[in-house]
Amino acid sequence: MKMLLDKNRLTTERQQRAWSQTQLAEVSCLSLRTIQRIEKNGKASLESTKALASVYNLKITDLSITNPKEVSLSALPQPAIDNFCCLSRAAKVLTTTVFILSTLVLLFMLWTNIPPAWIGELKRGIFSDRLSASILNIISTSLAIIFTLTIAIIIGLLFDAIRDDGLYHYVKSYIQSGKLSLSRSYTKMRQTIISYGKFLAKPLMISGVIIIISGTGIYLTMEDYQKNNMARFLQKF
Repeated sequence: MKMLLDKNRLTTERQQRAWSQTQLAEVSCLSLRTIQRIEKNGKASLESTKALASVYNLKITDLSITNPKEVSLSALPQPAIDNFCCLSRAAKVLTTTVFILSTLVLLFMLWTNIPPAWIGELKRGIFSDRLSASILNIISTSLAIIFTLTIAIIIGLLFDAIRDDGLYHYVKSYIQSGKLSLSRSYTKMRQTIISYGKFLAKPLMISGVIIIISGTGIYLTMEDYQKNNMARFLQKF
C-alpha cells in the first residue's frame, strides 16, 4: 500500500539533523534511491513510512497526508521557473527582438553619420569635450544598451500585464514554493542563463530577417553621401 507523505516535513526533519540522503538511507535501512524517490514525489510504502517515522521518532500520522487539502504549497507542482526578468515565453520573444533591433538601430546611429546631425550634437551636449573619442564611444554605447534593454523589458512586462501572465504569477508561485534559499537561487540563475542561450535562436532569426529586409530598403533610398559614409564605416571592420 502506497502512502502520501509530506515531502516538506521529510526534508525538514532530515536537514534539522544535518543528515545527507545517504546518511538517512544508512540509519533507516532503506536504499538511497528509495529516499530520493520519497523526498521527490512523497509516495512511500507502509514499511518505508514506518522506517522513516522510527528514525525521526515520530508517528506515522505525523508524516502522512490523509487529506489532499493538507498538501503544502511547496509539494504541489510548480510552474517551471526558467524565466528571465519574470517574463512569459511570448514576452521574452518580444523583449529580446525589441532589444536586438533597437540596440542595433541606436548603435548604428551613434557610430555613423546616418542619420547625421542630432546624434553628434546630443553626445557633445551631454559629455565633456575633454573625453577621448574612444572613451566617449564606450560610455555612449553602454548607455545605449542599458536604455534599449530597459525599454525592451518594460515592453515585455506591459505585454504580460495585458495578458495577465508572467510577473504576478511568477512571484506568487516562487514565494509560495518556499524556495528562497541562496543555493537554489544560484541554481535557478544558472539554469536560466543556459535556457536563455538556447532560447536566443528565434529572436535572432526574426531580427535577422527584419534587418535584411529593412536594410535593403533603406540602402536603396539613401543619398550618395550616406552610402559613402556607410562604406567608410564598414571598412573599419
